[in-house]
Amino acid sequence: MARSWDFWDVVLLIGALLILFWALLKALGIIHSAIWVEMLPYFGAGLSLIGAAYKLGKIKNGIDVTERKVDRLLHIEERFRNVETEHSLAMNGKLKIRH
Repeated sequence: MARSWDFWDVVLLIGALLILFWALLKALGIIHSAIWVEMLPYFGAGLSLIGAAYKLGKIKNGIDVTERKVDRLLHIEERFRNVETEHSLAMNGKLKIRH
């Protein structure tokens, strides 16, 4: 099954890879003390946090939508049960219906 990547997946991945790449280069001694290079993990962490926050927001929104749909289905089921009960009572002669 192919996985589709949206913009925020890519932002999250780039942020995490940026931090990993920086840590690897720092450990190997390739990165010394240029100020923009020292700030690289903060940029990576910032991108990762922004991407993760957006994805969590989408997940929460999906849960809220699903919750509303379930509530609607439960309401429809309750109405159907009432109609079914009234029909059963009417068929047994226990409920008088005027036409």
